[in-house]
Amino acid sequence: MLQIHREVDLREPVLVCAFTGWSDAASAASGALSYVLEKWASHELASFDAEAIYNYTVTRPVVRLSGEGLRALQWPTLTCTGLPLPHAPQDLLLLVGPEPDLRWQACSREVIGLARRFGATRIIGLGCFYAPVAHSAPVPLVGTAVDPDLRAALRALAIGETRYQGPTGFLSAVLDAARRASLPAATIWGAAPSYLQGMPNPKVSAALLETVQRLLHADLGSEELAAMGRELQARIDEALAQRPDLRQFVEKLQANVTEAEAEPAAEPPEELPSAEAVLRDLEQYLRQLQEPDEE
Repeated sequence: MLQIHREVDLREPVLVCAFTGWSDAASAASGALSYVLEKWASHELASFDAEAIYNYTVTRPVVRLSGEGLRALQWPTLTCTGLPLPHAPQDLLLLVGPEPDLRWQACSREVIGLARRFGATRIIGLGCFYAPVAHSAPVPLVGTAVDPDLRAALRALAIGETRYQGPTGFLSAVLDAARRASLPAATIWGAAPSYLQGMPNPKVSAALLETVQRLLHADLGSEELAAMGRELQARIDEALAQRPDLRQFVEKLQANVTEAEAEPAAEPPEELPSAEAVLRDLEQYLRQLQEPDEE
């Protein structure tokens, strides 16, 4: 199931993982790690056998056109990359790719085996969910840890412990496997505005990456990502300035978050538009925001 491509010596690395799909609203978690991979030199160390962990009718391959108009098929891949950080106390292992569809228990054990093989001292999982929060408010963060020291570290960063119960994703399987293996691990989740579905949210990505930096005492160069988040916020503010009713909805969400001390707010009052109504009204504008990236 796990294929090792290269052996490399890393300094007590931390394995940071994000999986696209169910646990990656607004592509925030995967976007944070993809940004790191683009910014820093890294080495692909291992990958999972896609035939063993994906159902292609669920996680489908995609077709891309080259500059010459040739069609190329890209299969889903879950890849582990080594990232030396000479300026930081520890190196990183980054595990990024679509959430597995199959064999979660076996796959999560392989993740632990991968961490052990390269000497990882901790595992940090990143995720994101949609919630009735405002794009202009600080990003709410929640998390959980299986290790007392990591739990204390999250509290020190004012990250509340999640109280969620219900259907879960592969991140939880990895966390449970780490607990069973007595390997310190934690997951950190950001909340993205429910009315901004269908587009990447660099503001949430930056909040997740900045939290990783603070946990690891390492500078991963999140400034550019944070600037992208501020630019997106400014463009949405500009659009909302033309719609006082929608602006009132967002301001109410921000007030609710402040009153709840960054906990996801309750459903908005009936006299304000619902998240679905805001999404419908902003849909055309959001498409315009994404068009430059699609050219």
